[in-house]
Amino acid sequence: MHYRNPELRSQLAAEYVLGLLSGRARRRFERLIARQPELREEVRFWNERFAEIPASLKPVQPRERVWASISQELLKDQNKLRPLIAPKRSSAAPAAREPIGLYRSWALVATVVTVLLGVALWREQARTSSLLALLEVSQNQPMPYVATIHFDGSEARWAVSLHPDKKLMRITIAPGSLPVDVAQRDLELWMLDSQGNPHALGLLPTAAGVPLELPLPEMPRSELSAMTITLAVSEEPKGGSPTGLPTGKVLGAMPAARAL
Repeated sequence: MHYRNPELRSQLAAEYVLGLLSGRARRRFERLIARQPELREEVRFWNERFAEIPASLKPVQPRERVWASISQELLKDQNKLRPLIAPKRSSAAPAAREPIGLYRSWALVATVVTVLLGVALWREQARTSSLLALLEVSQNQPMPYVATIHFDGSEARWAVSLHPDKKLMRITIAPGSLPVDVAQRDLELWMLDSQGNPHALGLLPTAAGVPLELPLPEMPRSELSAMTITLAVSEEPKGGSPTGLPTGKVLGAMPAARAL
């Protein structure tokens, strides 16, 4: 899960509003809020959502028999603990000293509960810190461009993802009828720069198989910083264009947008 993942944003924002983030984790999240409009919107949503809850709750008065049942259960527990924790005493020992063992037992139980809660809180804070670390790292990693390619009269579809940070492209095909005779022609993928000039990316696969990975050509950084780029596909001789530019019919152009 990355910082654009709605579930991660919602979870961290809800924990922040509820006060479950503290110390370093809270400060790190506040820095992220200042830089990320999406996180600010999530925090606003949870503030409003939690503010509605008290007004929607109606006070419920428990019945008398409920309180009576609770009191009986407490007495039962007290009677069970007393023989286990009360210190041995002679018959002459004052009765007033009898509750000391019970108090010590309750103190021991409280200590154990405190330790367990501390461990649980530590684990929760560690988990939250890990999520925040992922959040900060993710925002510095550009999202890939993704596009689906298909043509009228053709059943085949291609899923294309371009990863500028890794300088590679992945192509997966859903097989079907093709717009060319693959025994004679190939389909070549191009990227159009801001001036409309085509840059060869590679040949589209025409048979099912593992996703194809190809290196991205060197391009100015500014060309791969927009939210949307344009791809195009042309029909070429076997092996691709011999000139580095489209030589056959351009079958179509389509946008590739940043993955969210």
